[in-house]
Amino acid sequence: PSIEGQAAVITEALSVAGVAADSISFIETHGTATELGDPIEVAALTKAYRLSTDRVGFCALGSVKTNIGHLDRAAGVAGMIKAVLSLQHERIAPVLHFKAPNPGIDFAGSPFYVAAEAAAWPRGAAPRRAGVNVLGVGGTNVHFILEEAPEVEPSGPSRAAQLLLLSAKTQASLDGAAARLSA
Repeated sequence: PSIEGQAAVITEALSVAGVAADSISFIETHGTATELGDPIEVAALTKAYRLSTDRVGFCALGSVKTNIGHLDRAAGVAGMIKAVLSLQHERIAPVLHFKAPNPGIDFAGSPFYVAAEAAAWPRGAAPRRAGVNVLGVGGTNVHFILEEAPEVEPSGPSRAAQLLLLSAKTQASLDGAAARLSA
């Protein structure tokens, strides 16, 4: 794992998605919680984001590992599920047991902050977006971007009457089904 390799993957994901870095407000990190791993990951994220924004402190970082531990090869899909649920429920979950940032990470000069407390993540004028950072042993790096689904408009008022079809083998079964539906 290296800053350059991770930053290249993150930069490519932003390019392929066609979105600006500052349009992403949450990243589910790999979050090793190690003295070496987290500074490399945040430095790579910062390097990639700095190609398109100078803003600081606008993007929350989370890690599902604080909730359930490291899942080895399933860690990436667990992070993806958490990010999807965060979008669906419009909430950013806290990084559990967070006390203080790793001193090797320059959060003050970066686009990022640790999501130390649960926070509302309401819809705004632009779609909510989350990045998911998945890092593996041997330099297997993946970064992808999720965007909230558009709100579904109500379909409109229903008809005054609805046709309900019932099917049964015998007339007695059909009458029973109709009675149960009516009840």
